[in-house]
Amino acid sequence: MKILHISNFAFNKHGQRYYSIDRKVSAGLIENGHFVYDYSFRDMARLGTIFKTKKLGARIANKEVLQIVDNLQPELILIGHSDLLAPDTLAQIRKRYPQTKIAFWFVDWLCDPSKVNFIKSIVPYVDTLFCTTGGELLKQFKLPSNKVSYIPNIATKSLEFLTQFDKTAYERGLVFFGTVYKDLAREQFLKELIHQLGEKFSYFGAFDTNTVYGHHYIDVLAGARCGLNLSRRNDIELYSSDRIIQLTGNGLLTFTPKVPGFQKLYQSDEVVYFEDEHDLVKKYNYYEQHLDEARHIAKKGWEKTQQSYNSARITKFMLELTFDQPLSEAYEWSHEVYA
Repeated sequence: MKILHISNFAFNKHGQRYYSIDRKVSAGLIENGHFVYDYSFRDMARLGTIFKTKKLGARIANKEVLQIVDNLQPELILIGHSDLLAPDTLAQIRKRYPQTKIAFWFVDWLCDPSKVNFIKSIVPYVDTLFCTTGGELLKQFKLPSNKVSYIPNIATKSLEFLTQFDKTAYERGLVFFGTVYKDLAREQFLKELIHQLGEKFSYFGAFDTNTVYGHHYIDVLAGARCGLNLSRRNDIELYSSDRIIQLTGNGLLTFTPKVPGFQKLYQSDEVVYFEDEHDLVKKYNYYEQHLDEARHIAKKGWEKTQQSYNSARITKFMLELTFDQPLSEAYEWSHEVYA
């Protein structure tokens, strides 16, 4: 089928985040045999005015979406984030092409009021909503006219291609990517790791260190044995940033907090769950002394990510749900489908 994928491909970042979910979604759809026309909404909005600002150019970008739909007449319009896409644009598409399916995916947490309000403004025009948050925060968007579902973060073999568990020598022990976000508890957590682990703990983006992007980010992963998956919030049903995929999918032994419901996605022999910073240090030191066990867990986590959360499988699920088809297999997250 023909699919119009409206998302934010960040052309203005010059490849800094080439491993973002936008491209993984498109890659999965293509792997499943579909034609995908990518439209980078924010980039085109910036190009729409001489001032190169996305808000001023949003009106132009919304008009372009309607023109593309007229020219392409896709069977599916898939939208990722794109918070400048006007609900009226979707209303016009619904009126002109009532047979066209519209689906929306969202991979941030569902706690930001502005983002929640945006999603609520468009769900009346959407057949299916997919989010990386589960539970009650997801259910709030269920309407009689739509379906809402959890989806895991997405891996793609051409991007998550490392097998760190196969290595015998490493430049770094435990790596972390992220900032403090003016969060005192998070700051204290990271400082305790720095104090307890010293040079074994490498961090990028926190305190006085620079964030790494693009190939530099992959280089860091390629030299690391273990990774820390620590989102800004770790108490949200099934939610994690896509770091979980980038770590497990590249074969690092991945340490993660006990996110509610997360053991349905990763069992305790696929990642290492910890209670707090002290438990994390204890478990890191244990696996540093038991390398065969560490490699076994890292490999099982890598297998789970590559087999269960690859872009082809997850986009296949998205299409099945959107087009009212029976689910073709027992997806690990199917208990979080609200139809």
